[in-house]
Amino acid sequence: MAEADGVFATLPENFFSPLVWANRRHYAALLVLYYRIFQENSRGLERELVIREFAAYFATRQVSLVEEADQAGSDQADADQDGQNDAARAETEQQDGQAAAAERQNDRTLAAAFLRRLIASGWLSDETLADYSRIVNITPYARPFFEALASVEEGLKTEYESHVVAIYSLLYNDAVAENGHYAVRNAHGATMALIDSLKILSGSIKSHYERFTREVVSASLKHRDIAEEGEEAPAAPEAGALISNILHLHYDVYAGEILDGAYKRLKTSDNLSRYRPRIIKKVADLLADEPWLDTSARKLSRNNSQPLEDNRRRLRTMLNEIRDTLRAVDPLLEDIDRRNMQYARSSTERVKALLEPDSTIAGKIGILVRKIHGQNDMAEAEAPFRHRLHRVKTVARESLYRRYRHEAAQFVQKITPLDKKAMDKAENEFVERIRRQLNVKKICDWLDQNGGKDKLLTPGDLIKDEASFIRFIYAVLYADARPAFLYEIQDTDAQDSEGVRASAYVVPDVTLRRKNEYRH
Repeated sequence: MAEADGVFATLPENFFSPLVWANRRHYAALLVLYYRIFQENSRGLERELVIREFAAYFATRQVSLVEEADQAGSDQADADQDGQNDAARAETEQQDGQAAAAERQNDRTLAAAFLRRLIASGWLSDETLADYSRIVNITPYARPFFEALASVEEGLKTEYESHVVAIYSLLYNDAVAENGHYAVRNAHGATMALIDSLKILSGSIKSHYERFTREVVSASLKHRDIAEEGEEAPAAPEAGALISNILHLHYDVYAGEILDGAYKRLKTSDNLSRYRPRIIKKVADLLADEPWLDTSARKLSRNNSQPLEDNRRRLRTMLNEIRDTLRAVDPLLEDIDRRNMQYARSSTERVKALLEPDSTIAGKIGILVRKIHGQNDMAEAEAPFRHRLHRVKTVARESLYRRYRHEAAQFVQKITPLDKKAMDKAENEFVERIRRQLNVKKICDWLDQNGGKDKLLTPGDLIKDEASFIRFIYAVLYADARPAFLYEIQDTDAQDSEGVRASAYVVPDVTLRRKNEYRH
């Protein structure tokens, strides 16, 4: 039964009722107000303090309440207990003015009524202590919802830096050796929070773009006839209103919520690029550490009472997800950049189209279409809108201009017969270049011909002219870089760092020795 009920196996059935009633914004505001005060205290709040803060909320705002169908009975039935003290206070306040006392009485009555409804729905609990003081506390299952309401109310902030730093700190902390199961679980949670934050940022940019499209583009279509009739004509007033709306959405709304906030933090922080390689390396080390996996899985088994092998598999899964998630961040970052550029480009192009309709191809086509649509005599079209479409009386097969076929025909006609002698000459030259090209075998044969099988070869033995100098360079490179080359560079006790002279060239003082055939 609990599985079928889901979260309502723990939550009361009417838990979300205050947030869907007609006065839901006041219930949400009061819950956030209570949560702020609750965070400043080490225990629950006294009922009198909560009533006073709630009453101050109603007193300092122009609150317009809507009668709710299910509130009248419980409010009237429970109002007597709180009303007795309120009536006593009201009598003592008559000397300050009946109107002010009645107003304060009304605010306290509203505060008590709203508090009772929040207690009845399961958000708060009311407890009477041994000294008869009444304490209002948060129910255990409502705590995450309070945090969510407070986060939404103050504005969601994606803290990419804190997530990345948390992952790094957890995996590189000394405690990971003794309590690795806690470190990996918390690091996995921080990794999922990082990727969720990036997804939220991408979705936020998308929602702003959809709002831009809905408000601006639809308005532009509605006022598509505001373009000026000529180059000297001033812009219509509707165009100015559209431009103002575009600039407001871009620089006040989008820039304030995205560019100056989450996107700026994402692009200016280097924590992701700095810590990601280290985190991936640490994950690889932990996955390869079998004793650590055994110890951590055994400690995890004590907590969740699951088999050891299942917990080993769970630790491996979390570590693999940390590594794979961090590697998969780049496409998401590229998508965020693409969406941001798309919004900026759409905004600027829309403003440009309204200010200078003829500055783009699309704008010129739009002006031309409106010009053609508004003229009766097409022959009187003035430049720069002269189009000459009126000269086409009918559309037939001959109207289709096949330029590519015409050019192809001309190209075929210009082709000259192949010159066999020229082709043979080019082939012979190519074969000769291949024959004269140096390779490993030719260099080995050259060294053998110069006595490489019988002695060590020095630069003076090999370099006689320009051709032999080039072959010597090839021999040194092959001996240094190719293990399969038959010659190697012989180390000497003292080499001239400035090089030695051979013929007309100064070359490194190296000695070539044939492998396994001659020993100095």
